[in-house]
Amino acid sequence: MILHRNNYGLFRRNRIESDRPVMRPDMGPIDWLLEAIAISGLMFFLGYTIYNYPHIPETIPTHFNSSGQADEYGSRASFIILPGIAFFVYILLTLISLIPYRFNFSVKITPENAQRQYILAIRMIRTLKSSLIWGFFYLSYATIRVAEGAASGLGIWFVPLFLGIILVPLINYFIMAHLKR
Repeated sequence: MILHRNNYGLFRRNRIESDRPVMRPDMGPIDWLLEAIAISGLMFFLGYTIYNYPHIPETIPTHFNSSGQADEYGSRASFIILPGIAFFVYILLTLISLIPYRFNFSVKITPENAQRQYILAIRMIRTLKSSLIWGFFYLSYATIRVAEGAASGLGIWFVPLFLGIILVPLINYFIMAHLKR
């Protein structure tokens, strides 16, 4: 879908316009699946938060160190922060994915490769969005388990795994973006 250029409004550029095609690729089956994964994560997260909030202790872990051990505690009202962050991440990344022609790319965007590059970048954002939402959901689940005494922490593997769910889509994107097709 080709959109017209608009130099007015919120995303106005102060530099010379590029030769990039202004388009937003249509969603394919993979894109719908990634959106469904993200939305289902938000719905599970919301339901989990509403269901568990009345039952959690008054004091819960609010921060974990790099070893996965709780090192700061706060009121149970802070339990609502993670779902709020997840919703903010969903909305922000969804809005950003609507303007792929404004992204910074590591390859030169031409009319011939624009569609492919835009699709790759948008899918990377959708993958990150889904991964982050489910990662925050797990963090919320682990917070309750630690607060109730059912677990001693997140585990030593949490930080590397969480970094992995962020870095793997990025690395995959850069590899795919530089392949000549």
